[in-house]
Amino acid sequence: MGNQIELLIDLQVIDRDLRVRSEAIASLRAGVEEIEARMAAERATLAACDSERTPLDTRRREIEAILADASSKMTERRMRLNRIRTEKEAAAIHREIEVAKEETEELEEELIGDQGLYALLKTLNERATELQEAIDKLQTERDTEHARVEVEATEIADTMGADQERRESVASGLEAALRKRYETIFERRRGLAVVEIEDGACVGCHMSIAPQMANEIRRNESVIACPSCHRILYLKPSEPESQERA
Repeated sequence: MGNQIELLIDLQVIDRDLRVRSEAIASLRAGVEEIEARMAAERATLAACDSERTPLDTRRREIEAILADASSKMTERRMRLNRIRTEKEAAAIHREIEVAKEETEELEEELIGDQGLYALLKTLNERATELQEAIDKLQTERDTEHARVEVEATEIADTMGADQERRESVASGLEAALRKRYETIFERRRGLAVVEIEDGACVGCHMSIAPQMANEIRRNESVIACPSCHRILYLKPSEPESQERA
């Protein structure tokens, strides 16, 4: 079992180094992801802006069409007014003109008033332009950062290949159940699965280890875990006395 413990110690050294480099790659890519998250937020805001603009723009076109038709009809009424021969007919046309004017004024107010459609659409269009410019800027920033990050990430990944092969070579010497146990603890304990007993305590959680358990660990006849943190324990052969304390 002593050989298994030595293999675990060697494997953890390799795994911790690989973990550091993997985290470095993840950290680099996190910067790109942060830019992408900002872009997504800006795009969502732009989509909301577009959703607000769409019905207003539809109503604008509708009013403009109504006003264009009203203008054409007003011209026609005035032409008819020049051709009428009786006061009664003239009065009727004048009433039509007044009613049409009132309707037109209401629509024009809705269109060109201080809080009218033109003003609202102008504000929304300006906001949409600002958002699109921000998105374009972020896209450029993202593309530049992504290119830089991928170069660095590739350089780091290239240095990991040999160590990954060495890891597999070391791990292949472990019993299957022990390897699985180690890998589970390594992940759960953030890269620290195998720890030394130092000054009578587990280095991982600082819990005191009973002398009897320390003696069993020293004999290397079985793999023993800390009763508290469940990390695999070992003792350095060169320091037997200092590790066994009552």
